[in-house]
Order: sequence, then C-alpha cells, then structure tokens
Amino acid sequence: MATVRGIPVSVHASFLLLMLFLGWRTFSTSGLRTALIQQVFVLAVFVCVALHEFGHAIAAIRSGVPMSGITLYPFGGVARMARRPPQGAVEVVIASAGPAVNLAIAGVLFVVSGGGVVGPGDSFGLRMLSLLFWTNLILAGFNLLPAFPLDGGRILRGLLTTRFGWARATVWAASIGQVAAVLLILIGLMQDFWLVLAGLLVLPAANAELRYALAVRQFANRLVGEVARTEVVAVDATTTITEAADLSVATPIADFLVMDRRRPVAYLSAPRLWARVRSDEPGTQPVIAIAEPLADSIPSETPVEDAIAFFRPDGPEIAAVVDNRGNSVGVIARGDLIRAAQLARHATSR
Repeated sequence: MATVRGIPVSVHASFLLLMLFLGWRTFSTSGLRTALIQQVFVLAVFVCVALHEFGHAIAAIRSGVPMSGITLYPFGGVARMARRPPQGAVEVVIASAGPAVNLAIAGVLFVVSGGGVVGPGDSFGLRMLSLLFWTNLILAGFNLLPAFPLDGGRILRGLLTTRFGWARATVWAASIGQVAAVLLILIGLMQDFWLVLAGLLVLPAANAELRYALAVRQFANRLVGEVARTEVVAVDATTTITEAADLSVATPIADFLVMDRRRPVAYLSAPRLWARVRSDEPGTQPVIAIAEPLADSIPSETPVEDAIAFFRPDGPEIAAVVDNRGNSVGVIARGDLIRAAQLARHATSR
C-alpha cells in the first residue's frame, strides 16, 4: 500500500473482502446510508490499528531493532521485526508501544469530546466518537492479555526472559497463549462468533512459537559432538569408487569420511558417490578423487557457538568432528552449525 520511513506497509486481501462483505450485508438489510456509515467506521478502526502497529515499529527502530514491514489484517496487524529484540526489556518496550497508542487515541477522544464519549446521548457524531473510543479501549485491553502472540504475551515473555532466558520464557508465554486461544474459542461458541475467530488466529501462532522455542531449548549448552552427523563410514583414501559403492549398499544412509594415515582428509556424501557410480566413468578411481575437502577438524567438546570459527569464509563447507584422542566421531556442515549456533544463542539469550 505504501512505504513509510522505509517500512513497507501492506494490506492483506482478506481485509478488503471483509469490507465488501460487511458493506453488502448492511446494504441489503439497512440501506445505503447505514452501509456507508459502517464503512467509514471500519476505515477509522483500520487507521487506529495501523497507528497501533506503527507504535511498535517506532519503538523498535528507536531501540535499534530494524523493521522488515507491517501487514494489516481484518482482525489486527503484524509489525515484523528483521531480528529479535536483543534483551527482554527491549521486547517489553516494543510490545507495550502498540496498546499505548490505542490508549492515547482513546484519551484524545475523551478530551476532545469533553468526556462525552463515555455517555454519548443522542448526538450521532458523539455516538460515532464513542464507538471509536470504546473500540480503542477494547483493542488495548485485548492486546494486553498475557497470551502469545498478543502484545501482553510478548510483554510477559520479555519480563520472564530477564530471569529465565528467551527459550523458557517463550515456552511459558506460548503455552498460556494456547490455553487462552482454546478459552476464546469455547466462550465464542456460546457467546460471540468473533471470539472464535480471535481464538483461531491466536492458536496457530502460539503453536508455531512453542514448537520453535522447544527446538531452541534443545541446543542450550550443546557441544559439537552432540549435534554432529555420526552416520559416516571411515574409508581409506585408496578405496575405489566401486568398493565404496559396495559399502554404501550395506549402509545406505551413511556418508564417507576419507582417511589418510588415520587422519580425516575428505568427505564423500552417498548422493555424490552414486552420481559417479551411475556415470560411464570407471569405478577404479580412488574415492579421494571425487571427495570434498574438509575444514579443520573440530573437537567434539567445542560449544556449538564457538565452532563456527573453525570454518574459513572461503573454505570447505564440511568439517570432521574428533574426540579428545583425535578419533573421528562424525562430521558437521557449516550451515547446520550456523543454525545450531543461532538456536543456542537464542536459548541462553536474556
């Protein structure tokens, strides 16, 4: 829709479909004038939601967290950060900014109306301002529920992060989000269908964040030896391609660590081996001729956060993992290690 201070702002197509549906339904039952009034009110709420998300964005930018964009949906919006807030306190500030904007809008409406928005009487204009006043209070109140992914859930996670670390705090906030979503759905089935829709929006996001947090927690204080790929078969550098293929048939899921004088010197994946076996070239060549070079060997007791230093920027992508006696215990790829290191840093982040 637009780019504001370098932040792309998008409107999801479902928002336009909702406006068309509400306009058609109101026009069919109450006429054109009522339908137009409703559309104006929906657009006013849309502006309030947009300002809510810009509150998050401005707080994030001022906290040094870059934004990748804002997307507005029928039932709210999402301000996407390019990276996670570095500390729990920063997340509290960013998450609090959105509801604060809604409370500020409600406060402005209260002052402008001289308090008339609380009990608007018969004035049409004042009734519209009153609806907008209460809508902003509801938006602020609903978003402050301590259930992820709502702002209140993010505030809760930020507060817990300072004490328990990001992963454990996320597990708590997302678990509460799951419970809250189920309660919204159950209450909505008995009271108001809009609550069902709200619950259906909260539940998938809470589930996804919980799964990610549990994955992150798996890498807290992990060592390279614990995340290395151990399905490898050690073969001598003079082993022929045909001989390696025979070994691969016996252990089809294994790759090969090519050794020279008991020292790992190269890596040969099973797909790379079989691509050569299926070619017309003879299988009498030694495996070292088609294997990939290795980066410096990484001791298995190395923390995953420190192991990336063993890879040179323009060097091989695979390294052997060795125990304290120099024996090979597996291999690890640079990409896998980067991912594991990121998860490990998230797990211990405060």
